Amino acid sequence: MEWALVQRDVAKYTRICTYDRAGYAWSDRGPTDDGIEQIMDDLNLLLRRANIRPPDVFVGASLGCIYARAYQRRFPEQVAGLVFVDGTHDEGVAFIVDGKRRPISHLSAEELPAAYDEYVRLAPKPKAGPEDAHPLDGLPPEVRRARHWALEKLIAEVGLLPHGLVAAESWRQEFTALRRQRLSKAHPLGDLPLIVLERAEGSDEIHHAQQVQLAGLSSAGKLIKAGGSGHMIHLYRPELVAQAIKDACAQEGRRKSHDGSDRHR
Repeated sequence: MEWALVQRDVAKYTRICTYDRAGYAWSDRGPTDDGIEQIMDDLNLLLRRANIRPPDVFVGASLGCIYARAYQRRFPEQVAGLVFVDGTHDEGVAFIVDGKRRPISHLSAEELPAAYDEYVRLAPKPKAGPEDAHPLDGLPPEVRRARHWALEKLIAEVGLLPHGLVAAESWRQEFTALRRQRLSKAHPLGDLPLIVLERAEGSDEIHHAQQVQLAGLSSAGKLIKAGGSGHMIHLYRPELVAQAIKDACAQEGRRKSHDGSDRHR
């Protein structure tokens, strides 16, 4: 629902598909709330059932960046390009261990249970907030109401993410694998079309450095600072996100012409 403004623009030149993960909005909950493997299997099955033929450009905002990277790691032949919208880095989620913040990708399986218990104890309860707060006020009223309902439902039924130690271990394994991939060599994704959008407001040196590292996953990676935007760039600057998607599609088209392959969107 938050992507309504981006969908409108992207739909003018290509097919765009958005979906709610299990447990979100109208989607039924799965056996594990936000377990990475389940999310990947669900999405892969959904694309096949919907007859959406790969490869495709995947777009992920915030934590969705992790899911997009996880999908590309499992099914590289299905991913024609990536767009990260102020995406979460593989060292961007941290728990408290012995009084110090440590990225989940740095934790061992033995350290996680105590760290997760501390997270549940200390983390503030999520709140939906006003449905018309900026930048949500740019959405049509009926979309704002539906989004607010969906968020309240998620908070009531799931609450903190990751929800439960099983999901947390799934996150630890995936964040660790993605960190290992990033550090394995320069540009581990080759020349895959990749555009990284970074918020201009509320950022800091660490966040900026992480966005630079995300862009460096591909030799074709491009980092764009979204002026006048906070974290939800798809609401502050929907036209910028739509243009990034268009550019990623065009970049893949040029790759296709250059290598003579029969990839399509």
